[in-house]
Amino acid sequence: MRFDATIPMFALFMAASCVLRTPSLSRSLSASARSVPSTPSMPSAPAEEAVGDSGFIEAGCTFTGSDIKGEPGSPHQLACPAGCDKAVSVFGTDVYTSDTPVCAAAMHAGVMSERGGEVTVVLEPGRPAYRGTKRNGVASRDWGTYRASYRFEGPRVVRAEPEAPRAPVLVDAGCTFEGKEIQGEPSSLHRVSCPSGCKAEHGIWGTDTYSGHSRVCLAAIHAGLSSDERGGEFTLILGDKWPAFRGSKRNGVESHDWGEYHVSFRLQR
Repeated sequence: MRFDATIPMFALFMAASCVLRTPSLSRSLSASARSVPSTPSMPSAPAEEAVGDSGFIEAGCTFTGSDIKGEPGSPHQLACPAGCDKAVSVFGTDVYTSDTPVCAAAMHAGVMSERGGEVTVVLEPGRPAYRGTKRNGVASRDWGTYRASYRFEGPRVVRAEPEAPRAPVLVDAGCTFEGKEIQGEPSSLHRVSCPSGCKAEHGIWGTDTYSGHSRVCLAAIHAGLSSDERGGEFTLILGDKWPAFRGSKRNGVESHDWGEYHVSFRLQR
């Protein structure tokens, strides 16, 4: 009887032991969730970089007012390098179209020299018209309506001392060389050397002051600064637009009358 009673107790103990070793449903699900690799989350978008409306701008020579972000009336500190080209498209005077290169406009406005520097640019609304002028070696042009503008704030700079004039580069001209082929600003000096035998050429207009499409070496013979036999060397001074040119006959060369021409030149020893 004692032996028979122990068998049910032993079976009950074994059953309880098996129940205790079986993991619960919640623990099984939890372990299963941990064993499945998680799907990678999408990377969050980077925060947009904050740009201050009045942040300092290191501008290049081609930087325009359109590149400045801000509302009309907002000032912006800007620095330009030295040596920016003056022969670019500038529109306006004191107030410029927003697509105008800022560094060239600053030189035109007189707030910066050829050596570069720092300026304050103030954004402006668009205007119905812009007037061109020539200032400080920069020629700006007229323009009509434009969507946005800018101006400069602050004092005009003291112009840098001009460099000592360098000896002009000698131009070895041929007999057909014309004054308009010389590149330079009005009043710039250019040393020219002419060969002999240029008197046979034709095409000069003016006396003392000649039109830009005149043959330079023939004009030099007309002016008495060169000869057909030996040629000569002289200085050519570029001029601006001239309203009229009067012809004459000198030193065996006849020049002719001409009306307005956009380039002129003079000659001297």
